[in-house]
Amino acid sequence: MTRGAVVGRLFTMLVCVLFSALPALAEVLDHVVASVNREVITLSELRQAADFNAAMQGGSVDRNHLEAETLGGLINRRLMLQEARRLAFAEVSPREIRGEMDALKKRFPSESDFTRFLLRLGMTEEQLMVMLGERLIVERFLEKKVGLFVRVSREEVRAYYDANSGEFTGRTFQEASRSIAALLSRRRTDQQIAQYLLNLRSRADVRVNALPRE
Repeated sequence: MTRGAVVGRLFTMLVCVLFSALPALAEVLDHVVASVNREVITLSELRQAADFNAAMQGGSVDRNHLEAETLGGLINRRLMLQEARRLAFAEVSPREIRGEMDALKKRFPSESDFTRFLLRLGMTEEQLMVMLGERLIVERFLEKKVGLFVRVSREEVRAYYDANSGEFTGRTFQEASRSIAALLSRRRTDQQIAQYLLNLRSRADVRVNALPRE
């Protein structure tokens, strides 16, 4: 299973006693929207990630839906990062992270457009590097933990071809088999990642606060 296949499956809580005792101070510092095993996710972190997702998706989005969906993604990412670090299962080098940054920059017409993008997000290049590095760790972790063990048999490919022949008009089984195998592999990867996340979450202390509505 390639990294790209796993990635496509691809695109948070409470602060402890201190902020409970000092609610006014907590509001000044940041609103905590979620915690994952006592690691907090703040409203500013959530909104920054949501802004990034909105910019990458393009077009108009429902902000409340986007933030709720992004929060779920941040919780999942935090769970997998914690597990990856606990198992010492995935590492990435500064060079690899820089490669991710360079690939992202190529999506913009110019360096100045990329700089304006960061300004709109209120994010520094260093903060973006951290985010990209974490995403890469999660991708590597899932590839090793799940993707490497996903297998699709020729019989399964054949059964799909026969059951969905209308999708392959004019294409022989031999011609369509590779794309079918990739499709079934992605679906199975999705299912196994979803199950793995459910297992992680069942063992974790995850707490979520109500999100402010805009």
